[in-house]
Amino acid sequence: MTVHNSTRIAWPRLGAEAVIIIASILLALGVDEWREEKHDRELESEYLVRLLEDLEANEAILNVQRRGDVTKVANARTIYPLISDGNWDDLDKTIAITASYNASPAATPNWVDDTFEELKSTGRLGLIQNANMRRNLLAYYRFLEAQDWAYQLMSTEYRDAIRARLNPDIQLQIREQCRSREVGCRVTIDTSEAAAYLDWLTNNQKLADGLRRIIVQWTRGETEYLPRVESRTNELKSLIEDELGI
Repeated sequence: MTVHNSTRIAWPRLGAEAVIIIASILLALGVDEWREEKHDRELESEYLVRLLEDLEANEAILNVQRRGDVTKVANARTIYPLISDGNWDDLDKTIAITASYNASPAATPNWVDDTFEELKSTGRLGLIQNANMRRNLLAYYRFLEAQDWAYQLMSTEYRDAIRARLNPDIQLQIREQCRSREVGCRVTIDTSEAAAYLDWLTNNQKLADGLRRIIVQWTRGETEYLPRVESRTNELKSLIEDELGI
């Protein structure tokens, strides 16, 4: 007696279905990967545009800083003879006071680094595929950070001494009437405190030493540091513009 198996397994059909299922899964994964890659490249472009805008903002800051350094050094040179050896020459008293104050502002550049900091803090720096650009970005902002520290040290001692001695009301008058901090700006100063302040300035050797360092350091800032910032900014801008095809 022969027993017939009525259930035959349709291996070819099952194989075809398995292939279709696997192919569908792989296709879905591929589409997801393509979408993710497309999204990453769009994000990369957005970040590159923002980085370029930050660098352009830094160029504007650099120009303001350069003008500020020039006027600060000019004020320092104006007041230095009085502080170092009591040499008034034709220096007006109010000009002496304003020049001493206008040589004292802390002027650390407030560089724009928002986009770079966002890339670092969110772990998205890897979105930028160009390894050379990533290296240049890191080097650029490290350079700015290191030089900012040097800038902060330049005028601290002199600034603290001036701000501690000069009457706050007089400081306010100078800020309001000499907004550009130009040399020779005159304000209305006629108080006994102003006279005492001038006495303190005259022949103040410790202050003169600090002011001499300021003249040297801020001159270096104008002639050495800022040109390096300008050069590095332009190089990084060119890299980004090439990547964006601008």
